[in-house]
Amino acid sequence: MNLRTLCLLLATLPLVMSESAAAQPKATAAPKQAAPDMQTKTLRLNVPVSAGNPIGENIEDFRREVERRTGGAIKIALAGKEQVYQDNEVISAVSSGAIEMGATSLNQFAYDVPLAGVFLQPFMFNFDALVRAASKPGSEIRTLIDEEILYWTNTRVLWWQPRGSTVIFSRKVPELNPAAITNRQVGAPDDPTKELIKACGGSPHLVPTSDLYGALEKDNIQITMTDIFGVTERDLWRVADTIINTKHSPSLFIVVINNNAWENLSENQQQILSEAASAVQEHMWDRFAKVEADAYAFAAKKGMKVYDPSPKEIVAWRECSAPLLESYVDRIGDLGPKLFAAYGKLRTDPCCNGAMSEPIPLDLR
Repeated sequence: MNLRTLCLLLATLPLVMSESAAAQPKATAAPKQAAPDMQTKTLRLNVPVSAGNPIGENIEDFRREVERRTGGAIKIALAGKEQVYQDNEVISAVSSGAIEMGATSLNQFAYDVPLAGVFLQPFMFNFDALVRAASKPGSEIRTLIDEEILYWTNTRVLWWQPRGSTVIFSRKVPELNPAAITNRQVGAPDDPTKELIKACGGSPHLVPTSDLYGALEKDNIQITMTDIFGVTERDLWRVADTIINTKHSPSLFIVVINNNAWENLSENQQQILSEAASAVQEHMWDRFAKVEADAYAFAAKKGMKVYDPSPKEIVAWRECSAPLLESYVDRIGDLGPKLFAAYGKLRTDPCCNGAMSEPIPLDLR
């Protein structure tokens, strides 16, 4: 199958909605309680979102578990307000060692690590089971991306967190399709979203997530694409009246640690961090359907209209965005065949093929 055919097939897939430092002996690699080291290590962790949201709660669970299992030998210190780095600053801050750990959106890695952008390709990862399987520790896709992140940014991935599907928020534009956004001012929190808006006829404006509220309020933009939790965490319900439920890509947060800081931990401490990270990731997925449903319920309670595009409108979105996949494959180069072969396996796996009428082979060789 050639690349052009692949893009067209992906463009016409049926819509799938989201599913409602002393080293310890190796013999003690999985202790219930690690003996404390002689010297306490403090790892500062930057969280550029409010502490009360699900991501903040998840990170608190991680902090408590690490401190419990290390007997206090490792302290996770959440950065104070004066130390908080914004989403677009986290990678460089952790990479340079300005702070040991940080949480930021996957979108922020897409420029330095093109392979990470596969999750941002419209309608490729548009249901929860597929995203969960692909981001699971040890999965082929997760392993490929984590290795590239380490190589290019000097940061090591600890865990991935689901953050809701990407949807469209609009102000006085009730029913949105590609034709409706032509020449409209559309806020794009990152470069991949900017590319999507441009491909589908809109006029994209890069607006950091933290500034979307002000841009909508001042009518600098009438539309933006961001995750559903913008309705609660960014108060977008106050400045937008409609959510267009395209769910065209997952929104994911990644927690990383500076690799030098990681190497300075004992082998046992590294294992504790890895196990705690895997545990909180799974816990978040277990409760994610309810957390996301609560966000939609909150929007409805505040008077927002949630508009579900018709199948015809979804096909239009798929078709206008399909060329983005071709340019993406060009950017990732030699790792493309491995990445898409792993994706193809997932789409035929029992975990992730229930929404497909038939498997779609994705061999790019």
